[in-house]
Amino acid sequence: DFKSFCNAVVNGIAEYLLQYEIESIRLETVCHNNGVEHVGLVILLQGDYVSPTIYLEQYYQYMVRQQASLSDVLELVAKEYRRVEDCLQKQEPLTVDLDQMQSRVFLRLVNYERNQETLANCPYIPFHDLAIIFRCVFHKGENGMASSTVSEDDLKRWHTDTKTLYQLAERNTPRYFPPVIDRITAYLKARNCLPAFVEDEFSGECGELYVISNEMGLNGAGAMLYRGILDMCTELAGDSIYIMPSSIHECMFVEAGKVSEPKMLADIVKEANDSVLHRQDILSYNVYYYAVSYTHLRAHETLS
Repeated sequence: DFKSFCNAVVNGIAEYLLQYEIESIRLETVCHNNGVEHVGLVILLQGDYVSPTIYLEQYYQYMVRQQASLSDVLELVAKEYRRVEDCLQKQEPLTVDLDQMQSRVFLRLVNYERNQETLANCPYIPFHDLAIIFRCVFHKGENGMASSTVSEDDLKRWHTDTKTLYQLAERNTPRYFPPVIDRITAYLKARNCLPAFVEDEFSGECGELYVISNEMGLNGAGAMLYRGILDMCTELAGDSIYIMPSSIHECMFVEAGKVSEPKMLADIVKEANDSVLHRQDILSYNVYYYAVSYTHLRAHETLS
């Protein structure tokens, strides 16, 4: 079973990493977005205080699906560890002071109710039924990005506050994750990451459907918080828009004046959340309304 598999990896992985001076090997359960938990393998080298976490669920699924041997899996885990550790070694040493971190803080948008455990230990800003949290980049390259959530302890250590974090993140996030606004047809073709049924649902029902995300397509829903981004959306779609939080990775929007039955938008979001998205990727069941004359976003109560 999975528990026995994890223990076998802990007991056997050192033989595949003999070139490293390993201080400790342990399992760690990590709570991710919306309370989804994963079991991570943490291999800490002597003298280090930062270690990559390798999540083992995918390797267990691979072993079961491919009927692979444990040694085959350990080879894959060791290969991934060497890749990530090499990336970390190429980075400049990181300290824990604000001067080092202030250019690395960025924001992320999550569901408020589904992330109570995380929010209890980190600074955040409420945003309708969502919450703005903060993370720090340790590495960003072609193979992805390594980051960690800013905790209350970090806040005390840096002698700063949530308002300052937001000001830093507001400046840094568009730099790390440049925004993308595109028609859904072009977005689907380029990324193939949204359910195709959405396009069919809107065929002939509404005006043009657009997407807000970022260039990485990773946690792109937060792009709607970028300064001036919603005004750019209204320039494309009209003076008022409905915004559908289709996942933590992107939001969709459409001209409000061309939506004859607004509740249909909430029904589509609910269908995607319940039958298409992984629980970890759900952002909200609400639909939002934004108009240039309001200059702020509000939840559309009738669509909740």
